[in-house]
Amino acid sequence: MNKQKIGLILLGLVGFALLGSGVIKFVKPAEFAAEMNGNTMAPYILGVVELIALAALAIPRTRLLGVILAASYWGGAMAFSWLHAGEMPIAPIVLSVLTYVGAYLYRPSLGDGSPTTQVI
Repeated sequence: MNKQKIGLILLGLVGFALLGSGVIKFVKPAEFAAEMNGNTMAPYILGVVELIALAALAIPRTRLLGVILAASYWGGAMAFSWLHAGEMPIAPIVLSVLTYVGAYLYRPSLGDGSPTTQVI
């Protein structure tokens, strides 16, 4: 198995996490609204953002955009966990690392610092 396939598998794991998290926010929004201080729109908005990141990650021509969206989402999840929930955000950290490592293995040119014009 080459590095590109391993990277694609890691990005697939990130995609499954986004899918599961995005769908659950539509199925059980009341539980998430309680965590968001009663804001009932927040779970739906977060679910839409997760599904958009998943769609961009799944399409080969928009995969770089999907990596950027997913990494940004995990950063926001880390910040929310630290600042509002007061807990160590293990899952967002692991998923963020999987996103970055998967993107690097899938397209090693992302790590050399040169601008990329190719489709990831």
